[in-house]
Amino acid sequence: MKLILFSLTLLLATNCASGPVGGLLFSNIKYPGATNGTDIKSNAQAEDCIYNVLGLFGFGNSGAGQIAKDNKISRIATIDYRSLNVLVGVFRMQCTVLTGEK
Repeated sequence: MKLILFSLTLLLATNCASGPVGGLLFSNIKYPGATNGTDIKSNAQAEDCIYNVLGLFGFGNSGAGQIAKDNKISRIATIDYRSLNVLVGVFRMQCTVLTGEK
């Protein structure tokens, strides 16, 4: 019974902050977010990530507005995402990837 409850807990916690899908041992996923129309040139790309270690420590800033400001992107064309998950919560990384024009 304890093994079943533990397994269910792992399965339910797998996708928390790790993207649309995740693996129990490892996942490295890129997935689309939003687009802001077709009239914006994508001549610049920038990315920033947030991190979580052991479910105890979290740090980073992956807000689209802050990424654009830090990289002097004046108009955002697309916002995409990527995530990395190792051993169900030992290490997690969630990144926001912007394209746009400077």
